[in-house]
Amino acid sequence: MGDTLDVVVDVGDVGDVAADGVLLKYAQGFHGADGAVMRRLELAGHAAEGLSLLPGDHRIIETKGSLGAPWVLFLGTVRLRQFGYHEIRQFAVRALQLLEPRPGLRHLACTVHGPNYGLDEDEAVLALVGGFVDAFQRGIGPRDLERITVVELNPKRMERLRKALALGLGATLGVEPLLGGMGFRVRRNARFVAAAPMASAGANSNEKPHAFVAMPFAPELEDTYHYGILGPVKAAGLLCERVDQATFDGPIIQRIRDRIDTAKVVIADLSLANPNVYLEVGYAWGRGKPTLLLVRDVKELRFDVSSYRCLVYRSIRHLEEVLTQELQRLL
Repeated sequence: MGDTLDVVVDVGDVGDVAADGVLLKYAQGFHGADGAVMRRLELAGHAAEGLSLLPGDHRIIETKGSLGAPWVLFLGTVRLRQFGYHEIRQFAVRALQLLEPRPGLRHLACTVHGPNYGLDEDEAVLALVGGFVDAFQRGIGPRDLERITVVELNPKRMERLRKALALGLGATLGVEPLLGGMGFRVRRNARFVAAAPMASAGANSNEKPHAFVAMPFAPELEDTYHYGILGPVKAAGLLCERVDQATFDGPIIQRIRDRIDTAKVVIADLSLANPNVYLEVGYAWGRGKPTLLLVRDVKELRFDVSSYRCLVYRSIRHLEEVLTQELQRLL
């Protein structure tokens, strides 16, 4: 194994990256990028029905030109509702262990798991990259591996993931930023092989309390979430989680229940009068969870919540200020 590994975050479709191989999960079903890649493999003659992997099992499939890489590794994991930060970190380590015998593997492509099904996106990418860094510094992985590219379709999210890595990995021993801010170069030598697990990069994410955010996944509210809600939640020492219902083919009610049940606080933006958000608020109330209601305009409120205290924000900056105050008061 070489002494350095570049880990970068780039924008694009993981199925199109000209890497030596692609790493994906099989979370007892296909979801997101995993499902999109499998559909392309089906066009090349591979049957999805024949791929059923228990947690820890794996299969390498030759892509026959259907992807930018010649093969893809599917690694079996637990179901999505159980696939948290710790499991993502272990997924990364397990993948490099499985790929150790693979000759000529210099460039591996993968995606970030978690943001669309409810995990804090910063902690999700830190858990994934933290697993890669930890494994590499311990001497785990293919001897020819030089680069891992974490691929993200959304350009704005890609930039946010780069910033999260810059903050989370900045003080990690043996890790230095690459020119241009694309990622990091990881150095491995004898003193790192026996080192303790990194304290950063999502290592302790499962121990952090979280806020569950219920809000529509509408384009006009994306900046509201990332700049008006996320900052105050992180400043309060909480992970920030929300579930994108639009990305799932099957029911996600149990996932939502699980995250509300374990949340320190529920934050609900009632703008656009989305019925799913009202359902989540009702469940949170039924579970006795502290709940903060937000809305852009009181005219958007529906049902009986108009009689409850609701924070009305005039702008994203105003939302950031009032939510910070409310979280300080509540927590």
